[in-house]
Amino acid sequence: MELGPASFRNVPDWPRPGIQFKDIGPVLRDPRLLSEAGARLLAAARDLGEDPDFVVAPEARGFLFGPGLSISLDAGFIPARKPEKLPPETKSIAYELEYGHDHLHIPDTELAGASVLIHDDLLATGGTAAALIELVRSTGAEPIGAVFLSELVGLGGCCVSALLPG
Repeated sequence: MELGPASFRNVPDWPRPGIQFKDIGPVLRDPRLLSEAGARLLAAARDLGEDPDFVVAPEARGFLFGPGLSISLDAGFIPARKPEKLPPETKSIAYELEYGHDHLHIPDTELAGASVLIHDDLLATGGTAAALIELVRSTGAEPIGAVFLSELVGLGGCCVSALLPG
Protein backbone atom coordinates (compact mmCIF):
# COMPACT_ATOMS: atom_id res chain seq x y z
CA MET A 1 0.00 0.00 0.00
CA GLU A 2 1.16 3.54 -0.75
CA LEU A 3 0.70 6.38 1.72
CA GLY A 4 -2.51 8.22 0.95
CA PRO A 5 -6.04 8.88 2.25
CA ALA A 6 -6.77 5.13 2.29
CA SER A 7 -3.87 4.68 4.74
CA PHE A 8 -5.94 6.25 7.50
CA ARG A 9 -8.83 4.40 9.13
CA ASN A 10 -12.05 6.39 9.16
CA VAL A 11 -13.90 6.21 12.49
CA PRO A 12 -17.40 7.69 12.12
CA ASP A 13 -19.02 9.65 14.95
CA TRP A 14 -15.90 9.81 17.14
CA PRO A 15 -15.19 11.61 19.41
CA ARG A 16 -18.63 13.15 18.81
CA PRO A 17 -21.56 12.43 16.49
CA GLY A 18 -20.98 13.85 13.02
CA ILE A 19 -17.17 13.79 13.25
CA GLN A 20 -15.24 11.49 10.91
CA PHE A 21 -12.08 10.77 12.93
CA LYS A 22 -9.00 9.86 10.89
CA ASP A 23 -7.05 7.18 12.74
CA ILE A 24 -3.31 7.24 12.02
CA GLY A 25 -2.86 3.77 13.54
CA PRO A 26 -2.58 1.91 10.21
CA VAL A 27 0.33 4.17 9.17
CA LEU A 28 2.10 3.63 12.47
CA ARG A 29 1.75 -0.16 12.29
CA ASP A 30 3.18 -0.51 8.78
CA PRO A 31 6.96 0.11 8.68
CA ARG A 32 6.89 1.07 4.98
CA LEU A 33 4.10 3.61 5.49
CA LEU A 34 5.75 4.91 8.65
CA SER A 35 9.03 5.41 6.81
CA GLU A 36 7.30 7.06 3.85
CA ALA A 37 5.39 9.39 6.17
CA GLY A 38 8.59 10.54 7.87
CA ALA A 39 10.33 11.02 4.52
CA ARG A 40 7.43 13.05 3.10
CA LEU A 41 7.29 15.32 6.13
CA LEU A 42 11.04 15.90 5.97
CA ALA A 43 10.88 16.65 2.23
CA ALA A 44 8.01 19.12 2.79
CA ALA A 45 9.95 20.83 5.58
CA ARG A 46 13.08 21.10 3.43
CA ASP A 47 11.02 22.46 0.52
CA LEU A 48 10.28 25.51 2.68
CA GLY A 49 13.87 26.55 2.03
CA GLU A 50 14.67 27.68 5.56
CA ASP A 51 16.16 25.68 8.41
CA PRO A 52 14.12 25.97 11.61
CA ASP A 53 15.65 26.37 15.03
CA PHE A 54 12.68 24.48 16.51
CA VAL A 55 9.76 22.28 15.53
CA VAL A 56 6.56 22.90 17.51
CA ALA A 57 3.89 20.20 17.47
CA PRO A 58 0.70 19.71 19.51
CA GLU A 59 -0.18 16.70 21.58
CA ALA A 60 -0.92 14.05 21.03
CA ARG A 61 -0.47 13.03 17.44
CA GLY A 62 1.93 15.86 16.59
CA PHE A 63 4.30 14.14 19.03
CA LEU A 64 4.45 11.05 16.80
CA PHE A 65 6.53 12.63 14.04
CA GLY A 66 7.57 15.98 15.54
CA PRO A 67 10.63 14.78 17.49
CA GLY A 68 11.93 12.70 14.56
CA LEU A 69 11.42 15.64 12.24
CA SER A 70 13.36 17.81 14.69
CA ILE A 71 16.26 15.36 14.76
CA SER A 72 16.37 15.14 10.95
CA LEU A 73 16.36 18.95 10.69
CA ASP A 74 18.92 19.41 13.48
CA ALA A 75 16.37 21.49 15.36
CA GLY A 76 14.99 21.46 18.87
CA PHE A 77 11.52 20.16 19.65
CA ILE A 78 8.92 22.13 21.60
CA PRO A 79 5.79 20.28 22.73
CA ALA A 80 2.53 22.20 22.63
CA ARG A 81 0.51 20.67 25.45
CA LYS A 82 -2.98 20.77 26.85
CA PRO A 83 -3.62 22.70 30.10
CA GLU A 84 -1.78 21.61 33.25
CA LYS A 85 0.67 19.35 31.41
CA LEU A 86 3.68 21.70 31.51
CA PRO A 87 5.16 23.38 34.56
CA PRO A 88 4.61 27.10 34.85
CA GLU A 89 5.38 29.48 33.29
CA THR A 90 3.81 28.90 29.90
CA LYS A 91 2.32 30.91 27.09
CA SER A 92 -1.14 29.70 26.10
CA ILE A 93 -3.88 30.18 23.56
CA ALA A 94 -7.52 29.13 23.28
CA TYR A 95 -8.74 27.93 19.89
CA GLU A 96 -11.61 26.27 18.04
CA LEU A 97 -11.59 22.66 16.88
CA GLU A 98 -13.88 21.01 14.37
CA TYR A 99 -15.72 19.56 17.39
CA GLY A 100 -15.20 22.04 20.23
CA HIS A 101 -12.72 24.28 22.00
CA ASP A 102 -9.28 23.66 23.45
CA HIS A 103 -6.15 25.34 24.81
CA LEU A 104 -2.48 24.82 24.00
CA HIS A 105 0.52 25.79 26.08
CA ILE A 106 4.21 25.99 25.27
CA PRO A 107 7.04 26.58 27.72
CA ASP A 108 7.65 30.25 28.39
CA THR A 109 11.26 30.13 27.24
CA GLU A 110 13.48 32.53 25.39
CA LEU A 111 12.43 31.97 21.78
CA ALA A 112 12.70 35.55 20.55
CA GLY A 113 14.24 35.58 17.10
CA ALA A 114 14.04 31.80 16.60
CA SER A 115 12.60 30.30 13.43
CA VAL A 116 9.92 27.66 14.04
CA LEU A 117 8.37 24.94 11.91
CA ILE A 118 4.81 23.99 12.85
CA HIS A 119 3.90 20.31 12.50
CA ASP A 120 0.76 18.30 13.08
CA ASP A 121 -0.43 15.01 11.69
CA LEU A 122 -3.66 16.35 10.20
CA LEU A 123 -4.87 19.66 8.82
CA ALA A 124 -8.66 19.88 9.15
CA THR A 125 -10.16 23.31 9.81
CA GLY A 126 -6.78 24.90 10.48
CA GLY A 127 -7.76 25.91 14.03
CA THR A 128 -4.89 24.13 15.77
CA ALA A 129 -2.30 25.30 13.24
CA ALA A 130 -3.54 28.90 13.34
CA ALA A 131 -3.41 28.81 17.15
CA LEU A 132 0.15 27.47 17.06
CA ILE A 133 1.22 30.18 14.63
CA GLU A 134 -0.20 32.86 16.94
CA LEU A 135 1.30 31.19 20.02
CA VAL A 136 4.76 30.97 18.43
CA ARG A 137 4.58 34.63 17.42
CA SER A 138 3.62 35.59 21.00
CA THR A 139 7.05 34.33 22.11
CA GLY A 140 8.88 36.57 19.64
CA ALA A 141 9.73 33.62 17.39
CA GLU A 142 8.77 33.47 13.72
CA PRO A 143 6.91 30.54 12.16
CA ILE A 144 8.55 29.69 8.81
CA GLY A 145 5.96 27.18 7.63
CA ALA A 146 3.79 24.23 8.54
CA VAL A 147 3.87 20.58 7.47
CA PHE A 148 1.11 18.01 7.84
CA LEU A 149 0.88 14.32 7.08
CA SER A 150 -2.66 14.64 5.74
CA GLU A 151 -5.32 17.24 5.00
CA LEU A 152 -9.09 16.94 5.12
CA VAL A 153 -9.97 18.88 1.98
CA GLY A 154 -13.00 21.13 2.19
CA LEU A 155 -12.81 22.04 5.87
CA GLY A 156 -10.99 25.34 5.43
CA GLY A 157 -7.49 24.33 6.49
CA CYS A 158 -6.03 26.14 3.51
CA CYS A 159 -6.26 29.37 5.53
CA VAL A 160 -3.07 28.33 7.32
CA SER A 161 -0.93 29.27 4.31
CA ALA A 162 -2.26 32.83 4.47
CA LEU A 163 -0.96 33.17 8.03
CA LEU A 164 2.60 32.16 7.18
CA PRO A 165 5.33 34.09 5.37
CA GLY A 166 5.88 33.46 1.65
